[in-house]
Amino acid sequence: MEDKESNKINIDDIQATEIKTSPSSQKQESPFNTPTDFVTLPSMGKVYSVTSALHNKEQVEIRHLTAADEDILTSRSLLRSGKAVDVLLQKCLIDQNIKVDELISGDKNAILTYLRVTGYGPEYSVSINCSDCGAEADNLFDLSLIGMNTLSISPIRDGENAFEYKAPSGMVYVFKFLSSGEEREISEAQDKMKKASNSPIDRNVTTRLKASILSINGDTDHKNINDFVDKMPVRDSRAIRKYIEDNTPDLVMKQDYECKSCGYKTEVDIPVTVSFFWPES
Repeated sequence: MEDKESNKINIDDIQATEIKTSPSSQKQESPFNTPTDFVTLPSMGKVYSVTSALHNKEQVEIRHLTAADEDILTSRSLLRSGKAVDVLLQKCLIDQNIKVDELISGDKNAILTYLRVTGYGPEYSVSINCSDCGAEADNLFDLSLIGMNTLSISPIRDGENAFEYKAPSGMVYVFKFLSSGEEREISEAQDKMKKASNSPIDRNVTTRLKASILSINGDTDHKNINDFVDKMPVRDSRAIRKYIEDNTPDLVMKQDYECKSCGYKTEVDIPVTVSFFWPES
């Protein structure tokens, strides 16, 4: 959900569809049963291996949030470790063979947004700075109207998270979409590197490319890939990052915005803040 101007999703190139849920067919035998729904995955399950519980699974069954789940969201130890949301999501998955770390980020975002909408309602108020006059004010977004970019490119083999891209230089790259667990590992590794080196450089571009690229012109050696990424032509770097961004199966976290001060209208990225799951914060 990063806002990178150079990597903005080209909505015209990808068919956007609204988030869809369908009622579970589970029989309600007791008035105290927690309701469940099926949530559509942006990846349609096509990026998961044949051994995964998510393989070719277009939807996953999720139960609604309960009062007990708020114990998780207010747990100080889980909040300090940054694991509260992942623990919550794991408990809400009906199929416990599915592991949160295995979900690619777009699928995880779709499930979390569903839980937020059913748990706290679709209204999401967050502070926005007007790009025209600079005024800051709270803006109310409707999360139930968020669109979805489903996977529109085919993996090189069925049941494999691997996609081919030919760069402007003629180099052929095979890349994957990062999982939730890999995204977390990258964030933690960057924090450690920054503290250890005391460097102001984030290395976000090269770190993510090294984690995403599986082969370059058929070479799968990880050391060779890492060495090449550091020397990659900037034209290739920008092109492959844009291609990945444009084709990433995910929610379209954008909605119309009108400045209350100057009346300027535009489409903005919906920022995800602490109030997403902690509305009173």
